[in-house]
Amino acid sequence: MEQVLRGETALVTGAGSGIGRAAALLLAQAGARVAGFDRDTDTVRRTAEEITSAGGQAHPLTGDVAESGQARAAVDEAEARLGPLRILVNAAGIVVRKGLLDTTPDEWQRVLDVNITGYFNFLQAAVPRMEAAGGGRIVQIASIAGHVGYGYVSYTAAKGAVLSITRQLANELAAKRIRINSISPGVVETGLNRDTLSTDAIRDATIANTPWGRLGAPDDIAQAALWLAGPGSEFVTGTDLVVDGGMISCIHWGAAREALTSFHAGDR
Repeated sequence: MEQVLRGETALVTGAGSGIGRAAALLLAQAGARVAGFDRDTDTVRRTAEEITSAGGQAHPLTGDVAESGQARAAVDEAEARLGPLRILVNAAGIVVRKGLLDTTPDEWQRVLDVNITGYFNFLQAAVPRMEAAGGGRIVQIASIAGHVGYGYVSYTAAKGAVLSITRQLANELAAKRIRINSISPGVVETGLNRDTLSTDAIRDATIANTPWGRLGAPDDIAQAALWLAGPGSEFVTGTDLVVDGGMISCIHWGAAREALTSFHAGDR
């Protein structure tokens, strides 16, 4: 792979698994020195070991994204170990699959704590360092749930907030030569979705509602993150890149799909 990020330091939250892990590995393949942050010590250490065993530079960091002091400490340690921070990928996330009346206040708060306050904490910690280094690039993992009704009230609210803060900060950070963009994945095969996608009916229905005909892979999202973090997207800021196999582009007719198909085929 072309070393488009050679000599740059990146910090990736949620780097122990899923999209965060895939992003950390791909940024390292592109030449970046990668600090991976995760609440799971073992998984983030394995990500760092995979990078170093392939000849890259990496350092694992453990903590809770929802704690602002831990975010600041992580950025301090990343720079001390790997050099000035130029790239941040906010990828840590959790989901509670409940609607309005079934979601408890504690569940609501924890989803927002991780999925938006955690992003805010790392933004506050990283931006001054990027400005001091002459600029930087920030990639935030949102979701198509931030664009359409998705059925999970806390997750949808948090991902909508990611889209909004990304747009706001594009204007605020441009003078500091910091670009910020988001990525909205569709349904991706990660641990976050393992329980639902292990059900054949749900898996088949999800694929059927994706025009490209398959589920997303973490590397699909990582490739988008690499582009947004690299020099090829130098004039791109404040935007959201939907990476979902076309899912957001179609109407989900659900149980009515077969009847509608038959109707429009003239079988009536």
